[in-house]
Amino acid sequence: MMTYQNSVSSGKPETLTKEKWNGLIDSPKVRSICKAIARLDVNSPEYNDRKQALKKRLPVIIPHAAGFKNGKRVSADAIPSGLAMLDVDHVENPRETLFNSPCLGGESKDIREVLIKNGIYLVAITASGKGLRIIGARAQGETIEAAQMRMAQALGIEEYDAVTKDLARASYVVPREYILWMDEEALLAPCSSGEGAEGCPNTQSEIARCLSNPSCTTSPMAIEEQESAADGEERELCYQEIPYSDIVEELLVQTGHAGGVEVGERNVVYFSLANYLRYICDFDKALLLRILPDFGLSEQERLQAITSALGRPRKDQIPAIVQSALTTCEREQEAKNNEPRLPQASEMKLPKLPKLLKILCRRLPSSYRPAMIIASLPVLGTLATRIRFNYLDMQEQSFSFFSCITAPAASGKSFIRKPVDLLLTPINEQDAIEREKEQAYKEKLRASKNSKFQPEDPHACPRNNGVSISVAKLLQLLTYAEGKHLIGIGEEMDTLVKSERAGTWSQKSDIYRLAFDNAEYGQAYMSEASFSAHVKVYYNLLLTGTPNSMRRFFKAVEEGMATRVCFAQLPDTSFAEMPVFAPYTEAEKAEIIHWARRLDAEEGTIECSAVDEAISQWCKEKLQEASDADNRAMDTFRRRAAVIGYRAGMLCYLLEDRKATAVVGEFATWVAEYVFRNQMELWGEQMELACTGALKIRDGRDVMGSLLALLPEEFVTADLIKLRAKKGQNVSVSSIKSLLHRWKKNRRIAQIGEGRWRRLE
Repeated sequence: MMTYQNSVSSGKPETLTKEKWNGLIDSPKVRSICKAIARLDVNSPEYNDRKQALKKRLPVIIPHAAGFKNGKRVSADAIPSGLAMLDVDHVENPRETLFNSPCLGGESKDIREVLIKNGIYLVAITASGKGLRIIGARAQGETIEAAQMRMAQALGIEEYDAVTKDLARASYVVPREYILWMDEEALLAPCSSGEGAEGCPNTQSEIARCLSNPSCTTSPMAIEEQESAADGEERELCYQEIPYSDIVEELLVQTGHAGGVEVGERNVVYFSLANYLRYICDFDKALLLRILPDFGLSEQERLQAITSALGRPRKDQIPAIVQSALTTCEREQEAKNNEPRLPQASEMKLPKLPKLLKILCRRLPSSYRPAMIIASLPVLGTLATRIRFNYLDMQEQSFSFFSCITAPAASGKSFIRKPVDLLLTPINEQDAIEREKEQAYKEKLRASKNSKFQPEDPHACPRNNGVSISVAKLLQLLTYAEGKHLIGIGEEMDTLVKSERAGTWSQKSDIYRLAFDNAEYGQAYMSEASFSAHVKVYYNLLLTGTPNSMRRFFKAVEEGMATRVCFAQLPDTSFAEMPVFAPYTEAEKAEIIHWARRLDAEEGTIECSAVDEAISQWCKEKLQEASDADNRAMDTFRRRAAVIGYRAGMLCYLLEDRKATAVVGEFATWVAEYVFRNQMELWGEQMELACTGALKIRDGRDVMGSLLALLPEEFVTADLIKLRAKKGQNVSVSSIKSLLHRWKKNRRIAQIGEGRWRRLE
């Protein structure tokens, strides 16, 4: 039995039950954070800082402790669990390193046998993706160090973290797909006689007794091991539960160095920080050396500055600037803890679905269902191409959708092929006839090459033509389609990237952007061999590809293509079992095709007040959030996401037999929110930088949070400037004035004096 905590710096250690363990390793939040870590550029100078910032948001387990007497993660109060954790860092390919170990013997030994024989209950890849975390049993009287050595020898591991012996040592939780081996029953079982180390409680009741009894003693090694805890990367150094790193950052803001320290002032700033922080570091030279940023100074230079600072006369009280920094950090920490966090797209629960979408999703793993919904939108929109409706601004709309499904290679993106083929049945049947017409015309044309009488062009128009189509041919088909949607489906996004290299992308990119609003596109050539026309663009697009191909395709987010796309990110299946996609039954196939034919027959103008109300309310909420955060990216993406959600809602209205059921409004809002969240996750930081010219955003997720929530009830303009500087946002006079004016106009704040304001929320 072991304990867990909400994060390395918050929450209290609690008993890790089987239900809680499964909830943690299956948590979309854990999976999303580890995916974000995996996407970091290891060659970036900011890699380590970004990785640590992400890891701090993960929950942690404390394998060596079954509980803590005083409710705090301190080694001296720990009740040993009888488990030992082995930490192996800097492993390039963790899975290969473990299972190719000569001690495991490849085919000559059963891996399970080796793990079971040595009492190893868990082998997992670490949150960084570059290490192994191994947890196993300690024999009666066996120390943690001895157990670690035994497990390392059994697995052929020569180098491992020798300081991972502290009873309070924490380990970041990783998603289930990172787990290479697990004996869940043994891992989470209460300690039993003969298995645990000396001092390990034998039963659940003994653990409870020990926790409630201050006189209960722990293992003799507890005090000694407490000293090694500070060496572990998981334990963040804090002052009164405030991370020293936050205090340092706030002091830099208050001393005017939020933008960084320039060469020539590094020694002065370092000395100044040491002078201030010595009061909350027990005047400890070693502690100051660890918590202060090095600014590129050598260790000798830093030690000299710290020694000089410690030698200065001491005041009786903590300096006012340090007290101010502590107050600000406490307030921000409290605000962040209380601030409601909107879920990431992967954390959103599916809404109620119309019957057709229920059938499409029924045979899929739950984590693939949102992507199926997003992938179906362009196809369903193409089927219902004769339908028109007015948006909130009373401008006519059609079912135009661009969807992009992205996931690492071999993650199962092709799962959409079968359901999409079934939905396309009416269109493919019509296309077969149109292609026969086209072929017959070409044959007649060849036969009458030198004849005075040429065959009449039948204006054949197959509507499903892939994405490699030329601009001239696409324009011809758009003309022949007479207001019906064409559809392009590309299962490899790099196909379009290649067309960019061939020089045809600039025109096709224009066509795609215009298609979102069904605007007009045209070209005129003097040559009769080229096609000239001017036509409204009705075109839907469905793409799949890897994250890298997606970034190659959407290079300049500010040019507008990315804001028009419904993105869906599939789960990363690295180190996981292959997902199973059960086939549709014959009855389900027939039902899908039946619905496709019904949509293909739909026509006319429709309206639905339930969609109007749902999207109007969603727009108001998102406007308020964007304004409070002063985030231009949020404001940009919410506008297009609302349009997409509205169209999806009207499509749902058709699938509900033109009835304004509760499903319709909920579905419209879900699509808008899902699209908005994915756009912000993928492009929010890039768009914010492009829109505002701000400093590099330090935390793309945090910048979406409300600025107002982080300000005190009464604040001065300088408070807002410092907060924006800390977040990496623009602090120009015009941007501050504009934000305060907007908040005042929207009755979010009231002015109570010169440069003084009060929140009205």
